Amino acid sequence: MSNDDLKAHAASNQDFYALLGIEQHASVSDIRRAYRRTALKYHPDKIANPTAADIDKFHLLQIANDVLSDPEVKQLYDNARDARQRKQREREMMGAAKRKMREDLEARERAGTAEGGATQGVKRSWMGDDDAEEKLQREIERIAEDGRRRRREAEDKLKKELDDEQKKMQEEEEEARKAADRSSQRVDRSKDAVVPENERAVKVRWVREGLGLELDVDRLAALFSPFGKIENTLMLKDKRQRVGEKKEKKTIATGVIVYASIVSAHTAVLDSEKKFRQHAGQESDWGLIESVYWATGKQPDLGSHSAASATPSNEAEPASTIPKPSGSHSNGAAKPAFSFPGLNSAPPSGKTPSFASFASASAASAAPKASSFNPSSGTPSLQEVTMMNLKNAQREKERKALEEQLAREDEAADAAEAAAARNT
Repeated sequence: MSNDDLKAHAASNQDFYALLGIEQHASVSDIRRAYRRTALKYHPDKIANPTAADIDKFHLLQIANDVLSDPEVKQLYDNARDARQRKQREREMMGAAKRKMREDLEARERAGTAEGGATQGVKRSWMGDDDAEEKLQREIERIAEDGRRRRREAEDKLKKELDDEQKKMQEEEEEARKAADRSSQRVDRSKDAVVPENERAVKVRWVREGLGLELDVDRLAALFSPFGKIENTLMLKDKRQRVGEKKEKKTIATGVIVYASIVSAHTAVLDSEKKFRQHAGQESDWGLIESVYWATGKQPDLGSHSAASATPSNEAEPASTIPKPSGSHSNGAAKPAFSFPGLNSAPPSGKTPSFASFASASAASAAPKASSFNPSSGTPSLQEVTMMNLKNAQREKERKALEEQLAREDEAADAAEAAAARNT
């Protein structure tokens, strides 16, 4: 039988499942077994004197087997069968409702007749089948209208909740905007002060061995100039420190670069990590650099710059250890002097001046700046402050943890070396 014929039989009103004596969820093998078992009862060659009804029944069994054995046609038949059964149930329910309503009406009619007495004559038959059908239809319409009313109320309620939520969000956005405006005004007022030099300075460390001996202030300035305008560059005193996994003592050189803008210093601290990865293992100036970090040891407080109150942090190497710059390079060329007032002359206490002493001279010579960002003043705008804070928060946390770990390892190595020295 062709597929088109099977699809035509899928719309049949016959219950093929009942005909074969199986459930709707029966498997293909169950369908075939049921067909073979049932077909034997009506096969013309298996029964004596087959009637026309037997032959018709046998052909109907074949159609049922073909329809239910094809998954696609079976799905079409199941859909049509389910729809017929659903409509049948609805008709039965409607019929039951009609019968109940008719019985109620007749009962009320009989009660009314009994109350009217025998003189009323023959029972009034004013409520017939047509009236019952009409009343049932009115009841159905009333229920449908009630459902529509409930849906409208639910939609109105949902719309009101959405409007209230949107209004609340708008109020919150307005509050956030006002708070941002107030914050922006506070930052704009802070621009009247000049960012101290120590907060615009970064320290650069490398091993002064091999190619590191050739890295001087000029090459250091050329290396870090892409990050922004540089005001001054100087070299600090070399130190012997333990570095690497083997904790070997090496000579560590430190350079200080003072930028004209704190934004440039921030860029140098963060973007230098990318340079380290790009030049790792290469014989280049960036391949020699070990670390780049803030001269004060931490990210400056960008919300309250004040030339008079700026002091370096004690979380890393103090800026007060910066000595007077040397007068010559390793290649014999003269180094430029770091000409901040008070740097080259020792204070009465005999201690080396700190970066905090640079601020007063800078603040005294600087004129008030406009509210817009001026790179020469080094004061960032609100957007730049926000971006720097977000970009630096995670890195600052990781850097502090690493510095603490290195400090603990250095202390342990020094203690082990001292114990070995005592034993010898």
